[in-house]
Amino acid sequence: MSLAPGIETTAAAERFLPGAAIEPVDGRSWLLSATTGDRRFSVRQLDPRLPAARIDIVQEFLKQPELRAATSLIASERVGTASFDARVWVDGATAGAAIPAADWRTLHLPASVEATTLGSIARALGEFHRSGTSTSLLARAPRFRVKDMLTQVRRTLELDERALGAEIRKESKARRWLTTSRVLLANAESNLERAEFLRDEPLVMAHLDLWGSHIVSESTSGPVFLDCATVSAAPAVVDLAQFLARNGAWSDDRVELALNAYTETNPIPPLQRRVLPWLTALDAIASCGNLLVRAHDERRPLSENDRRTVLVAADQQVDLLQGLASVFVPPPPRQHRRPNRLSGRS
Repeated sequence: MSLAPGIETTAAAERFLPGAAIEPVDGRSWLLSATTGDRRFSVRQLDPRLPAARIDIVQEFLKQPELRAATSLIASERVGTASFDARVWVDGATAGAAIPAADWRTLHLPASVEATTLGSIARALGEFHRSGTSTSLLARAPRFRVKDMLTQVRRTLELDERALGAEIRKESKARRWLTTSRVLLANAESNLERAEFLRDEPLVMAHLDLWGSHIVSESTSGPVFLDCATVSAAPAVVDLAQFLARNGAWSDDRVELALNAYTETNPIPPLQRRVLPWLTALDAIASCGNLLVRAHDERRPLSENDRRTVLVAADQQVDLLQGLASVFVPPPPRQHRRPNRLSGRS
């Protein structure tokens, strides 16, 4: 069977939900809406690049009856090398936007989640972690390692710096991104090393892809997190850092609001609180670099409207990075000059 999405997804929808009214979603051939009576479902072909073991973990995670703030899985199947599933549709508006790039590929944009909504989403994230985490899943799920994240961000920074060479030589947002990222990366490394990279911290089943376009913030049942393809065992603070890095400006008030709301449904250890700014910085370094590289990629040019949108989004990320640096990076030590020795008068 071909891995190309299209008619196979329609056939899967007809098998899962016979007689349903089937419609495409946003021109994505791998994703369909299927309506039966007064119930609506999403039917999708999963990205063929995902290993079968990961698909099994994701689908087992979504099948848990006690899981909250996620789209419940109602059916799944594998036909040859292609995997399909059907999930409950969630009505409401997403918190952020994205630009479709290709099948299963999307360029996600940072959002500006209002303070009134921030707390309810953080509270739902705590419920998502608490209700979706089981000993069995944690034992078999891929393990997210903070030290690997640091290594990956360092490597990504180097590659993005090369790709943006011409822009960095100008007085541009690319130069501000690079300058701020370097100092934040150095401080993040020292602080995370002192925290032993959270090796001994408790783990949850974390979403790990918390863009605003994956958060339905106005559903009737409260905030819901979509697209759990990257769900893994990780310290809860990794998800909180992603959420804060990708969905608004950094400020003490916003962070306290999010943390207080999160702990209403799931406690978070003190050590994870302390490293939150550094994990937020690492996530924003990588996401901002990706946006800048995409905006200036002459081999795959965006439309002028999309390019402006991406550059505005990159500006938002640069502002967040500079805000983090101004608060958490200590100023360089002052250089004290020794007074000149004056010879005595004869």
